[in-house]
Amino acid sequence: MSTNRFIVHSFLPMLVLAFLLPLFPGCRKKAAAPSAVPSPNSAKLPADSAPPAITPDIPVPSVPAPVEPAIAPKVAAVPNTLDLGEASFQAGNYAKAVKYFEDYLKAHPKSANRDGVLFHLGLSLAMDSSARNMRRAEEVLKRLVSELPGSPYKGPAEFILGLQSQVESLKEDIKEKEARIKLLSEELQKLKEIDLQRRPSRPSY
Repeated sequence: MSTNRFIVHSFLPMLVLAFLLPLFPGCRKKAAAPSAVPSPNSAKLPADSAPPAITPDIPVPSVPAPVEPAIAPKVAAVPNTLDLGEASFQAGNYAKAVKYFEDYLKAHPKSANRDGVLFHLGLSLAMDSSARNMRRAEEVLKRLVSELPGSPYKGPAEFILGLQSQVESLKEDIKEKEARIKLLSEELQKLKEIDLQRRPSRPSY
């Protein structure tokens, strides 16, 4: 009997504790979570054994700034002899125009606008009233008609040559008329002198 009491008294606190623990769950001791097993790759190496990270030194290309186009200096175009000739012709300076046109024809004997230069050269010479330049103008215009028969300046050149021929004819007529007038004047003067000689002298009283 005493032995049974000893067993009851020994195991009684344990039985009470086993009975009360389900009624108070907050008093239970949480089971420790199993520690994660480190993987072999995630194991950290000592600082002195790990190689330093190498950053490749890639040069970054620099973008050049846009270059503004350089402004070319304006160079005044030197007028050629044809331009000078036409300017002199328009200004009425026919002597200079003749010189510039002749220089241009010498420098450009096969020029595409040779007919126009010959025509204006002939006009410039014709504007001078001297007989020498009139003959030269006639020669230049005849060259234009004969050398460049398909030129649009052929018709005007032939017209001027026709007028020139009429002027020369009129000049010849005028010279002939002037010669006749002079001859008539001389004859009249002679007749006057003869008439005076035929008149009888008046008697003196």
